[in-house]
Amino acid sequence: MPRSAAHQTLLALSLGVVLAAGLTACTSARPDASPSSISTPSSTPGALAVIEDGLGADVGDALGAAAADAFAGISAPGAVMAIRTPEGTWAATIGFQDWDKTIPMAADVNQRVGSVTKTFTITALLQLAEQGALSLDDPIEMYVPGMPNGDATLYELASMRSGIPSYTFDPSFQDTLFSDPNHVWTPQQLVDLVKGVEPMYAPGAKTFYSNTNTVLLGMVIEQVTGTPIEDVMREQITEPLGLAATFFPTDGTFPDPHAHGYTTQGTDDNVPVEATDWNPSWGWSAGAMISDLDDLLTWGEVLATGEGILSPEWQQTRLDSFDFSVPVYVGPGQDAPQSEARAYGLGLGLALGWYGHTGELPGYNTVVQHHAESGTTLIVMVDSDIKSGECPAGAPTTPGGRTTGPCEDPAVYIANALADAVGHPLVAGG
Repeated sequence: MPRSAAHQTLLALSLGVVLAAGLTACTSARPDASPSSISTPSSTPGALAVIEDGLGADVGDALGAAAADAFAGISAPGAVMAIRTPEGTWAATIGFQDWDKTIPMAADVNQRVGSVTKTFTITALLQLAEQGALSLDDPIEMYVPGMPNGDATLYELASMRSGIPSYTFDPSFQDTLFSDPNHVWTPQQLVDLVKGVEPMYAPGAKTFYSNTNTVLLGMVIEQVTGTPIEDVMREQITEPLGLAATFFPTDGTFPDPHAHGYTTQGTDDNVPVEATDWNPSWGWSAGAMISDLDDLLTWGEVLATGEGILSPEWQQTRLDSFDFSVPVYVGPGQDAPQSEARAYGLGLGLALGWYGHTGELPGYNTVVQHHAESGTTLIVMVDSDIKSGECPAGAPTTPGGRTTGPCEDPAVYIANALADAVGHPLVAGG
């Protein structure tokens, strides 16, 4: 794979992020009409299959048309999606679980959720801060010495303002990942890749999305608790919330049912390869977790409201963490102004009134959003990370998707269409 392409695509775990969601601490109850366990009824293989339509015919028809049209514009075998509001839930599947189109997509598939993991990691960090086990003002040097900008605080790492480079830029890391996708990385090995590298900017001065930040915070969580992070996630978040299908894997194990995931990352010819069983250790607390549609519908709302995981005071700390005055680091000597409607906070993004996160690991793309004013949660899971649209030279496009319009990840493209259809656009002008 050409270096430029690897450089762009591997950052998907990094850069697919700031399409996030929601605003005020909405406390709308989960509607009675919402499914306790979504399952796919028999339908025409590969066609849009509506699993639940609790929002009425007009809204359901608009969502179905938007989903089908958007799916036709991406390069992926299948997708699972849902919209939940206080009035009810609409959920659907489309396409297949495999590129050969032999297994129709099902709504109960497990999926690698990539950087959505960050929302769990930073939530666990905030819980420990609330308990007094650590302070967000602690410098990372207290826990992991020798990092660039060792005086950057845990708050600055969690809000992507540390200036610590991302290990995903390291050429040796990329070479190892794509030549041996089953390579097992330890967290220390990941952060060691940026030791001795110059900081990108002074702590707090700018925003840059770095996976190193969240891996370091995972190491802090393990040090403070004396507990493996997978157990911390289970004890502090997933079990209390009843997220039975959400967990932090310790190896490449992938529970059934799961869709096969496809990527062009690591290829020289943009022909999709299967990445289903690639070991996710390189993402660790920045991107290794697995979940499903039911759990993400719950998590999307809880993440934006804090209900059941953080006190109102600490949830407000999270919601107050978006600083629109901080410029975005683009490159040496290149900064972009922060949009008035889009920013990154404590493990959470804000976009036009939506709180949430996107996630990508080779083979999979996930969107989790919650529009707080309306109480709307939006979830999209796609078994491909292949971009479509007018993408730059070297970007991971492949025949089957759009060649016009914005260059976007597949789940993001569908999510934008569904958000438009439900009347709360994720993109300005939508």
